[in-house]
Amino acid sequence: MRTPSSRRTSSGPSTVAGALALGVAVALAPATGPLGAPEAAAQGSSTAPDRTAFYVPPAELPADPGAIIRTQPMTITPSLPDVMNGGALPADAQRIMYRSTGAAGAPIAVTGTFLQPKAPWTGPGPRPLAVVTPGTQGQGDQCAPSRSMEVGLGIQTAPPSMAAGYAIIDALTMVMEGFAVVVTDYEGLGTPGHHPYVNRDSQGRSALDAARAALRLPGADLAPDSKTVVSGYSQGGGAAAAAGEMQPDYAPDVNLVGIAAGAPPSDMLGTLDRVDGGLLTGAVGYAINGILQVHPELRPAFDRHLNAEGQRMLEVTAGQCVAETAFAYGLKRTNEFTVDGRSLGDAARSEPEIVRVLEGYNLGRVAPAVPALVMIGRNDDVVPHHTAVDLVRDWCEQGTTVELRTAEVPSIAPGLVIDHAIPMLSERSTNARYLLDRVLDRPAPSSCGTV
Repeated sequence: MRTPSSRRTSSGPSTVAGALALGVAVALAPATGPLGAPEAAAQGSSTAPDRTAFYVPPAELPADPGAIIRTQPMTITPSLPDVMNGGALPADAQRIMYRSTGAAGAPIAVTGTFLQPKAPWTGPGPRPLAVVTPGTQGQGDQCAPSRSMEVGLGIQTAPPSMAAGYAIIDALTMVMEGFAVVVTDYEGLGTPGHHPYVNRDSQGRSALDAARAALRLPGADLAPDSKTVVSGYSQGGGAAAAAGEMQPDYAPDVNLVGIAAGAPPSDMLGTLDRVDGGLLTGAVGYAINGILQVHPELRPAFDRHLNAEGQRMLEVTAGQCVAETAFAYGLKRTNEFTVDGRSLGDAARSEPEIVRVLEGYNLGRVAPAVPALVMIGRNDDVVPHHTAVDLVRDWCEQGTTVELRTAEVPSIAPGLVIDHAIPMLSERSTNARYLLDRVLDRPAPSSCGTV
């Protein structure tokens, strides 16, 4: 059911510019050259500085989740802040590495970016912290947001790749509301191993441990009990939702007061069906690679269904960022990757063990203990609108105060991700204000009972 907030239809210049930027990024992907499987050869030229050494974890990791492993001053390309804010970057940046817990339950190192606002915090209590959980980046190490945000658009030639640092949009929106911000790179982006794409437990832990790390960071004007929020969209919306669900048990020491989950993939098989044949078809490769890293025993099940092109798709996407994946596999149907011509969704449903793993990625079995905003476009062409509604209902039934905001944006280009991206841009400021209201202890709006 439509709530008052769902009638928002704002689509100012930033929305149009953002949609165009997304289209340009995908359109430029072929300009980087032929796209094939990841190569073991030395890297070619790149617009990003060589920071390889920073991303190599030490042999021994700290015992405590959230412990800082290392930091490094970081310069973020000022062109985007100039466009957005009319001036220089309003925050000082650091690249960070911190200890977390991976999808398999073992200690891992995760990297990210911390932004310390230059303006003083004028609200009550200590400065609040926002954890930004990025949307889909890809699976290659070069796709890590802490790499791409440094240059805005990271382009390398061998293997050809392009990573857009669009996570800075959400991060700077939160900075402008007074939050210190930490952006997680997630498990396996930049650091060793495949990134376990949309894995609930991995993403939730990476986000919560990023908060712990930021709260311990020397020089940050945060207190151990600083009020903390999590904000993300798409993959990041799922990560924000996972962090909210997991915080009471995994990180009760983090003073979480609210989450904003935009277009969260809460039903994995439903989302797989939705992206099939669209620009993000190839993202299924990220998901399968991540599953196989954590569950190698499922290799025979996938081998039963993937044909030679499907196996190659896994190899290729393992080293790609989302732009080149869209160029290589966008608008393909997943039945092109199976031995019997079934969709990958139908093939997965025929394997109980694969279904079991995918159901473990789903959201809604437990609920956040703090107020939550779930936002999605009516015509989202990546995450089905009804799955977000179902998530809100699940959380409401468990006692969480949840607002559902439906962006009533007309369908523009189904399957091309634009209908997915526009609400992220048009609603970013209202999401930030929702989270600021949680910090200021204002009553949280609720859609429970009306959806």
